[in-house]
Amino acid sequence: MHILSEPNVSNIFRVLSNALISITQESKPSTLASSKKIHQPLRTVFSTSNDNTCIFMPVSDTASTGIKVVTVSASGIQGVINVFNPEGRLQGLLAAAEVTAFRTALATMTLFVRCTTLRKDNVLVLGSGRQAEWHARLALLLYPEQVRRVTFVNRGAKRLAEMERDVVSELRVTYPNVVFATLAKEGVSDYEERLGEELAAADVIFSCTPATVPNFGYEALQTNPKQRFISLIGSYKPHMHEIDTETLLSGGGKVYVDSKMACLEEAGELITAGLGEEQLIEMGDLLGADGVANGAVNVPAGCNVIYKCVGMGLMDLVVGKKVLDVGVEMGLGTHVDGF
Repeated sequence: MHILSEPNVSNIFRVLSNALISITQESKPSTLASSKKIHQPLRTVFSTSNDNTCIFMPVSDTASTGIKVVTVSASGIQGVINVFNPEGRLQGLLAAAEVTAFRTALATMTLFVRCTTLRKDNVLVLGSGRQAEWHARLALLLYPEQVRRVTFVNRGAKRLAEMERDVVSELRVTYPNVVFATLAKEGVSDYEERLGEELAAADVIFSCTPATVPNFGYEALQTNPKQRFISLIGSYKPHMHEIDTETLLSGGGKVYVDSKMACLEEAGELITAGLGEEQLIEMGDLLGADGVANGAVNVPAGCNVIYKCVGMGLMDLVVGKKVLDVGVEMGLGTHVDGF
């Protein structure tokens, strides 16, 4: 198990915040192409004849260049992040799954910590993979005195049982004052009713599933109307939807995003709802020019906070480079000469 202290997380917060700010500033129309330091084309995605999905995410921030190559198959997600120096010499390779899960959860937290007026007592996590695990871990790390209950919901019972054994059992020991629960759709006759109860109680919903149809409807939230934090990080193709349009628009018609361009091209929820660029708030604009929070997010009365992240190669590059640096300092990994 790898443990990150709060100072560790805060340090990487700053690194990721600076990256998000940089990509936002460079995407503005006033930025000349010749002066751009960050180059980040949209990801390339295709499916093989074996029905495996291959994803390629290239990026350069001038100081480093990287590409993440990931394959999503029935057996899970496998991939690697390649980091090169400016001249193209390979500096390191990192397994992609853990870095992707951590940097995505970290991006969610950059908004989560600024929603100071929203309660964080009941956390509902949809999914049972590394993304779901890291969202729960970071929320607990940041708010150990506020989070009172964490519930993991998943369609399949087997993966949820594995999470109970490998993750939840440990969290129960680390956070004895927090109630942890799991709910699987498979084999549970009253699943819809129980899911409705969890949704009604939730103050925070972290959705971490590659769903093609919404995981729940807005009416489930309206059985107990209150303001909620809702993040969506699992869907990344135009046909994918983690929530319905009514839930998406419950943020007062505003949605926080990691990248306007990427989300308008790839986020099925935004495409179906017909949202335009003027309805999106990019995290880089929110964070401010110095990478430090400009105070709390103003959440209008009766509105939820909605965050959509499809993921950017720049996130992998800056966090991956940081992990490489820490690994070298700690003497971890294997050094290979000749690259």
